[in-house]
Amino acid sequence: MALKAGITFAQFLMMTPFPGTVDFLHWEKEQANHPTLVGDVPITRYWLIPAEVRPKMFTPHPAMTSREIGERTQKVWDRFYDWGSIWQRSACAPRLRSRIAFVFLSKLYRQMYAGTGISTDSARRKKSKAWARYTAKYCKKLFRAKPMPELQSPAWGHALGSPVPEHPASPGGESAGDTGHFVVLPN
Repeated sequence: MALKAGITFAQFLMMTPFPGTVDFLHWEKEQANHPTLVGDVPITRYWLIPAEVRPKMFTPHPAMTSREIGERTQKVWDRFYDWGSIWQRSACAPRLRSRIAFVFLSKLYRQMYAGTGISTDSARRKKSKAWARYTAKYCKKLFRAKPMPELQSPAWGHALGSPVPEHPASPGGESAGDTGHFVVLPN
């Protein structure tokens, strides 16, 4: 479905019932009378369970094992982020250089998030695989461009109507972003 829809980037994760969602409330009601415990922590409070013993799946699936769901999830990642699929989606980029950057970013995205999802971005930064770090390092070069001194920063002011602070002069000589106007932001 994601391939047919032409989605540029996608995540494929096993469902996690987050607190405050309808799924979580249903799950919590199911567990109310006979809660599943991991140690002495109810599974409905999975964030309190140490990561090394936390189950990958919180509720059993009626037809598939946890391992089978994991394998199928991985196959979906592999299919969506294979070279041919990525190249086809890269048509959204106007130039060849941009398409190549798109391909590398897609592979980087897949490498970084296929196992855990984007929500763990900051936690995985130090543990990123060497391939992902290498790709990111060289991918940055594809995005380098000449400075554009004619672009100005937005003229931001303070809520009390104070003048826009002075900005250092840009390479062209004019003060970047200094319009001399007052800006009042809504409360």
